[in-house]
Amino acid sequence: MKRPWRMFWRSLFIQGAWNYQGMQHLGFLWAMLPELRGLPGEARRHAMARATGFYNAHPYFGGYLLGAVARLEAEGQGEAAARLKKAALTPLGASGDRLFWAGLKPLSGLAGVLALLLLVAGPLGRGSDPLWGWGLTLAGLATVGYNAIHVYWRLRSLREGRRLGLGLVAALKELGNLPLTRHTAAVLAALAGLALPLAVGTGAGTDAPRAAWLVGAALLGWQLPSRGWALPALLASIVAIHLL
Repeated sequence: MKRPWRMFWRSLFIQGAWNYQGMQHLGFLWAMLPELRGLPGEARRHAMARATGFYNAHPYFGGYLLGAVARLEAEGQGEAAARLKKAALTPLGASGDRLFWAGLKPLSGLAGVLALLLLVAGPLGRGSDPLWGWGLTLAGLATVGYNAIHVYWRLRSLREGRRLGLGLVAALKELGNLPLTRHTAAVLAALAGLALPLAVGTGAGTDAPRAAWLVGAALLGWQLPSRGWALPALLASIVAIHLL
């Protein structure tokens, strides 16, 4: 790959021109341009036209198709690149959603909630300085931890896509059954089991009404996962009850 870092940098913004007609297709084209500019004029125009076709894979796994399509276009296999793109969209979207949206994102958020509870009022507590716990939790766990993983996968997918080319089709099944994906649910459940009783104790202290309100709000929050409200509702409940 002649310009891997340019493609990687552009791939970070692949959702920037999202629209209902082609979803992420303009972002896909923009990320491909550093490679397509090296093609002869007529071949470049055809490759750009193919790149603007419908595209809506998971943004963190988009590098698989970016790398594979770039390789195939450079080898003059444009029609094969178009077929690969169409065939791989759904598996890449499902695999990425399962690993990140349903796994690592809520896991990192719940880990942040648990760390916040421990830092503010647990054995590591700073007592009356909750901002210290907020800063360390958000910066250390949510920002650094989660984003380090997803940036790694963006880089890895771009490199692997280029290496695999048409072999990406055979690798799709493996991507849907990653060990990290299989173990995320168990870790998420374990952290939830630790966080809820600690949240009740932190927010309520010896006040039974506070405990009742906190448990009710937390359980309500966990009934709203489809909208992504579970963790924000739980965190907001903990903070609100703690400050009242």
